[in-house]
Formats: sequence, structure tokens, C-alpha cells
Amino acid sequence: MVDRLTQNELQASLAGALNRSNILIRRFDGTIEYWTRGCERLYGWTEAEALGRKSHELLKTKFTEPFEKIQKHLLENGSWQGDLPQQHKDGRWLLISTEWALLPGENGDLPRVISTHNDISSRLQMERELDASNQRLRQMAEELERSNEELEEFARIASHDLSAPITTARWLTDLLASRHAQQLDQEGMTCLRQISSSLERMSDLIDAVLAHALAGKGAIAAQQETDAGEALSAAMENLRKDIATSGAVIESAPLPKLFIRPQALNQLFQNLLSNAIKYRQPNVPPRVEISAVEDGIQWMIEVRDNGVGIEPEWFERIFLPLQRRHGSRVKGSGIGLATCKKIVTRAGGDIWVESQLGVGSSFYFSLPAGQKPE
Repeated sequence: MVDRLTQNELQASLAGALNRSNILIRRFDGTIEYWTRGCERLYGWTEAEALGRKSHELLKTKFTEPFEKIQKHLLENGSWQGDLPQQHKDGRWLLISTEWALLPGENGDLPRVISTHNDISSRLQMERELDASNQRLRQMAEELERSNEELEEFARIASHDLSAPITTARWLTDLLASRHAQQLDQEGMTCLRQISSSLERMSDLIDAVLAHALAGKGAIAAQQETDAGEALSAAMENLRKDIATSGAVIESAPLPKLFIRPQALNQLFQNLLSNAIKYRQPNVPPRVEISAVEDGIQWMIEVRDNGVGIEPEWFERIFLPLQRRHGSRVKGSGIGLATCKKIVTRAGGDIWVESQLGVGSSFYFSLPAGQKPE
């Protein structure tokens, strides 16, 4: 008796769960024979309104292929599944993920069909919104790319057009100094030297602006690896005169191969080494040590110097264009480190500094890992 009650309770529980599910049973021609409360909640039609109606007519189903073709597939395979737009009683359209399965017919009749119905309208809406967001992001990226190209072209043209009058002004200044120096007093000669110095700094600044613009003109990250040791050697060759006149000592541990364009890595090392030489301590030969550490995903390169050091409040500012801690006391454009940051960021890495006044600075940059140094 207890077992029978337990079995009856189980059957009642299963029947209740089935009735709460989004399930309907229909004849093969679509006539609804069983309509659960789950279907009532999903579509708005009551059981009394749904029974005896053809499901695809009641729900105004939009089939992705002819209904007869789907029925034929169902007979041949025993099941069918797909996503179908169907209409709620209030006129709203729902996207329903449905699966049909055959139930054996009686006395040679055509089989009946049991089908499950799940509303995926919200998922579709999210996909549409995601597609729209992706489209907007693509448009923004294209507009940003066009803007960058226009800015780079403007910088190139401006640098070219400004260079000509500066070159002329420097020539006239030199001519004035060579031909008329005896007619100028001490104050006049001081002014002439200041003019010459300002023109030279302006020329350096124009060159730096152009280099900064061109650093982002082409692709910087690369599919092929660049030997960082060779890039460092090229940078040192470009700085041979500054290294010799300052007495700088530059030492490097074995360096890896990195996924970055060779020209960009050359420029990165050259800017960092040039800074280490320029911002040296008085009467102390510059000493620069370069090393590399890998964490499995990326390489971190350290360029350590024994220079004057940097205050903590300048750690972020020095990577912005035209931010110069030492002003005009040290020759430079104030754009070199901004260019370094642009190169590293576009190559998928990061750059930062640690420093102590009177001791020196360590510039670190990270880049995607390539081969280990030999």
C-alpha cells in the first residue's frame, strides 16, 4: 500500500512538472491535443483556446523552410529542431528554440508530435545589441585611424614647412655672427647666442614631433621576431658620438627576440640611452645596464642608469609630450619618452620608471615574448 502511494505521488509529481513545462503534443497535421500551463505562460493562450487549433496557425509560425519539408524530415529521422519566430497572443513576436520528436501512432494512425519550446528572444536581442556595439566600435576605430592619419600627415607637413624658415634663420644668424660680430657689444653677442640656441632647440623639437608622429604611422607589433641585442647595437651606433664624448659605459646581458618592428625597437633603445647620457650626474661618467626577464607571456627589459634620478611625482608626467623636469637646462625636446610610450603601447606592452634622486633610474618596458636569448 505504501509503495503504491509512493508511486502515485511520484506520478503526480511528474505530471505536475510536465504541466509546468513549455510542452505541447499535437497530431501530425499540427492539431493541438495537449497544452501545458507552461505554454499558457509562454504564449498567452489558455488550454481551452489552444486545444483543437493547429499550432502553426495559432502561433503564426514563420518556418525557415516549407512545413511539409520539415514534416518529411521528422518522419525520416524521428526528430527535428530549430529556431522559429512565433507570435504571442498580445501580438509580440518571440524567437522560440524548439525540438520536435515523434510519438507512436495508434492503430496505424500517423504518429503524434511532442515539442518543447524555449524563448530565446532575450538572447537574440543581446546578440543584436552586441553586434550593434561591435559595429559602433569598428566605426569608432576607423574614425580614430583616420584622425591619427590626418594628425600624422599634419605633423609631417608642419615639420617640413617649419624647417625651411628655421634653417634660413639659423643661416642668417651664423652670417651675422661671422660678418658683424665686431660691431656688436657683449649684450648683442649674448642675444645672438640665445637666438642661435633657441633656433637649434626649435629645430630639435620639430624633428622630435615628426619622429613621434611617424612612430605610430605603420604597424609596430610584428608577427616575426626582432633580435633586441641587434636593435641595441644599432641604437648605440647612432649614439656613438654622445657615448664617446660623455665617457658612457653601456653593458647588456643577453637579450631576447621580441615581436616588434626593428626600427621601432631601435628608436626605443636610442631614446632611453640618450636620456641616460643627457641626465647624468655632474663629473660622473654615465653607466647603463640593460637586462631582460621573462614571465612566460612577455619579456620585461630594464634599462638602468646612474644618473640624477627623478622625483616620484614625475614618474607619470615624463611620458607625456613636452613634459621636461629639467626645463631648458638640459638639451632635449621633451618628446622622447612620450614616443617610447607610444611605441611600447602600440606593440602590446607597457613602460614605467623607478628612480631615486642622486642614485639613478630604471626604465622598464614589457613586450610579448619571443625566443629566449642564446
